[in-house]
Amino acid sequence: MAKAGTARETGHKVVEAALKKAGKTEAPDYFYMVAPPGEEEFYIKGITEVIGRVPFFGGSAADNAIAGEWLLYTDEMVTADGVAVAFFYGDTGFANEYTGAYEETEYAGIITKVDNYRTLAEIDGVPALKKYQEWTGASDEQVAGGNLLAYSITAPLGVKDPLGDLVAIRHPMNGNEDKTIAVGNNLAENTAIILMKGSVDGLIASTGKAVAKVTDKLGKAPAAYHLVHCGGRRAGIDARIDEVAAELKKAAGDVPFICEFTFGEYGFEDDGRNTCGGLMLSFTAFGK
Repeated sequence: MAKAGTARETGHKVVEAALKKAGKTEAPDYFYMVAPPGEEEFYIKGITEVIGRVPFFGGSAADNAIAGEWLLYTDEMVTADGVAVAFFYGDTGFANEYTGAYEETEYAGIITKVDNYRTLAEIDGVPALKKYQEWTGASDEQVAGGNLLAYSITAPLGVKDPLGDLVAIRHPMNGNEDKTIAVGNNLAENTAIILMKGSVDGLIASTGKAVAKVTDKLGKAPAAYHLVHCGGRRAGIDARIDEVAAELKKAAGDVPFICEFTFGEYGFEDDGRNTCGGLMLSFTAFGK
């Protein structure tokens, strides 16, 4: 559905359209969502206001050059600005493993200023980019402009859910001249943010482990997998991406799967709320 009104209002409308198309009045058992990067959290707010907290999975549209040329495709339309969902009904089983598979470091602080949801301005009252450099030892050149996007793939930021079960990764996308950081998802003032750490070896190995974990969560042999893998992680893995394919094939065995590379990933952890993040894996298993 093309955006009609605000993202939140469009979330209401896409639910109405999906229910009508499914010939249902009740909420689905789970659903898939795709939206362009930018307002994912507001689309999910609108959807949740209509159907309640229903587990979801999916990812944000992407392009090859991070140039804003992404498009959403459905059976009825193509749009650069909107949201699409697929509602699932049935008791065959569904499980989702949503993880960044990064480790926490000793560095954490309080977000003291955010501009327009996705510009991290201050941590502990210090300009955010300056604090990030203090934590990482990164040079001015490494965090300047778009250089930060690549540098932070193995040193992103994270925010915890209230119970501590999930760390949603926040990918620093751009180091701004005013020492603020453009981030890939929404942030809130007076909450904690953590410096995370990873490695290319770890990013590769995490894929096979995530397939194994979602299989365990399902509790039985799956019929298929839908694997959402961050495009930023893929860029960091670069020429070693064939190793990811090998990990996935080994872990999936004879079970068919499809893998997409996205500019934002959606999932949940146990009884927590549906969450949007970046540099993450959202691996889903479907029961037979």
